[in-house]
Amino acid sequence: MSIIGRLIRFVLERGARGKSYAELTERLAREQESVAQRMAQAADTPRNRAVAAHIIGIERWGQRRLRTLLGEPLLHDEYDGYRPSGELAPAALAEEFRATRQATVALAQELAAAGADLNATVLHNDAGPMRAGGWLNYLNMHASMEAKRLRQ
Repeated sequence: MSIIGRLIRFVLERGARGKSYAELTERLAREQESVAQRMAQAADTPRNRAVAAHIIGIERWGQRRLRTLLGEPLLHDEYDGYRPSGELAPAALAEEFRATRQATVALAQELAAAGADLNATVLHNDAGPMRAGGWLNYLNMHASMEAKRLRQ
């Protein structure tokens, strides 16, 4: 793991420190529409479609990693296979994001109901073992930051 990966993990986990599943889930739900609107309003360009597909792919990949806390096996994969088609129009990508984020919120609620420890770690390819709370914070921050790259 690189020094940058360790720094990223530190920042992400610090942002989740002291937060409950309910608080992290509320953040995810609150940011959903802001990101989806930026996607829907983005110009229909290959670059914007690629950024939106990247956001969705990372979120789906992160969901898969978090499911290991519910007993699913860890897959050592990249996010590429989780991206939607880069040929989808911005409005369709916005709907894909909404559905994906709703699935993240549902997963966080499922983890809470199952009593999954927010301090349990799940491997991130670049940041190494990251706590569940850090993962949820990562998914939210990643989508919000990357959405700022979308151009009208």
